[in-house]
Amino acid sequence: MIRTILIFFVFSFLFVACSKSEEDIPDNQQNIEGFDFLSKVTGHWIGQNETSFQYYDWFAFDFRPISPSHTHSIYEGATQQSIINSFFVAQFEGEKQIMGRNGGWLGPQYRASYFVMDSINETNNLSYYRLVDAVGKEKRAFMEFRFSNDSMYFDAYKDNSGSLDDPILHMSFKGVNENPSFALNAIEQFGFPSTDIEIDLNDKFENLIDNDSALFLDEASDPFPKSMHGHISELNLNFERSPAISDLPLLLYLSKEPILSGTGQINFENLNDQLIRTINIQGYENTYKAEYLHPDNYYITVFSDVDQNFYPSSGDYSSLSFPLQINPESNVEETITIDQFIP
Repeated sequence: MIRTILIFFVFSFLFVACSKSEEDIPDNQQNIEGFDFLSKVTGHWIGQNETSFQYYDWFAFDFRPISPSHTHSIYEGATQQSIINSFFVAQFEGEKQIMGRNGGWLGPQYRASYFVMDSINETNNLSYYRLVDAVGKEKRAFMEFRFSNDSMYFDAYKDNSGSLDDPILHMSFKGVNENPSFALNAIEQFGFPSTDIEIDLNDKFENLIDNDSALFLDEASDPFPKSMHGHISELNLNFERSPAISDLPLLLYLSKEPILSGTGQINFENLNDQLIRTINIQGYENTYKAEYLHPDNYYITVFSDVDQNFYPSSGDYSSLSFPLQINPESNVEETITIDQFIP
């Protein structure tokens, strides 16, 4: 059963180690230990997520490259409830490393945190990566990723005291890369993954609000804000509702294939395997702006979900699944009409 996604994502990156100096090795051949993590995490993952709040039996995120050395995903729960997660090659602590950025809006509060990989164990059957706070290291927060075949296991730990003597599990995800093909166009376009430096983060974690964490609560102070991210787009949606649902909340589904056909039939296979984002629209909201959107062809379905079963069903008003093309670095505006009554 589809569950509304409400997820706190934390993602981080690989530790760089070179046996020779960078001057001796061509940039695209430099040995970055754990570099395969960039490829392993890229994909459309669907699974289950257990958080400190509750268990979610359906969860998805969509990692795709947005540059030669940067893969990105976002969860949008609602207006000002977005969590961005990305991994990229950075210059940090005087050397080339792979790092992660996690942040977004939690209500009115902006947040961005940075992580770096410190442990790697790669075998034929299992790859393990640990990622730690870029300043406080494992004493502040850490994440563990395990990849086996087409599955990913992701456990995130936080601290309440600054010591992590007794790590508190923040979330535990297990999922399968259901649709690796979603990222193929971007992989081919950018020649991803590359060892190109995406951002220089040397000396960027000074004068912090918390001396033990690479945390920023103001977008103006964030060393790698959205304005510095390429390839991604924005989508501005206007909603025209049936009078019967003029003040009811809505669910907005962004998918790769249609959810509701022109004959009013629900495609349950697409509902489970083709969803990219699920977004809550409040009853008073007639517009919504989706950000960090990967260029692609999508379908948008918006419905009232009166019975709260998380798909358009009897008694709901819905839009038909509306096709939409998103080009790189574009700002698209569309109007969606929600007036199809499902008997």
